[in-house]
Amino acid sequence: MLLKTIPLLVTVFLLISCQNNEGVVEGDHDTDSETIKTISLENKIVPPKFNITSFNVDYVDEEVELFFNMGYEIDTDLYDLLTNGYQELYFSLEYPNDLHELLNGSKSEFVPAETPKNYNTKFQTQFVVEKKLSKEEIDAIFVNISEFNLLVADKDKDIIAQFIDINGFNNFDPEESNSTVVDEETNED
Repeated sequence: MLLKTIPLLVTVFLLISCQNNEGVVEGDHDTDSETIKTISLENKIVPPKFNITSFNVDYVDEEVELFFNMGYEIDTDLYDLLTNGYQELYFSLEYPNDLHELLNGSKSEFVPAETPKNYNTKFQTQFVVEKKLSKEEIDAIFVNISEFNLLVADKDKDIIAQFIDINGFNNFDPEESNSTVVDEETNED
C-alpha cells in the first residue's frame, strides 16, 4: 500500500507545482500588456507635419503684459501620435540676443501645447511676459520680430525641434517653392 501511495503523492505534488508556475507566467504576461509605450516625437516636428501659421506681438499697457501669440497646425499623422502615443508638446520662445536683458533671459518658460481632440488640427499658444515696457522697448521688440525662434520639447522637456525665425515660418507656403533648381548636367557639344 505504501508503494502505491508514494507515486500518487509525487504526482499530486508535481501537478500542484506546475499549476503555481503557470500562475506566475500569466502574472508576468499581464504586467507586460499594461505597460504604456511612449512614442518619440523626435524628427517628427517638421514642416509640413507641423506649420507655424501666425506669430504676432501685443502689449497691453493696462495689464503690463506682453503677449506673443503663435498659431500652428499639425497634420493627421502628428495628431495621431499626440493623441495615441502618450506624448505631450511644450513650447518656448528663444529671444533675439538684443532683447535678452529687456525680456529677462534668453528664452521663455515652457508653455504646454493644447492637447489635440475632436480632430482639430489648428491651435493657438500664447507666451506672456509681465513687464512694464516703454514705447522704445516695444519698438525694439517689433524691430527684432524676425529673430524670435521656437523651441519644441517633449513631455520630459527635452528639446526635439527648433524653428529659426518663426515670424518667417508663418509666411511659408508648402505648395510654393522659392528655391531655384540648378541642373548639374553639362551639355557637351
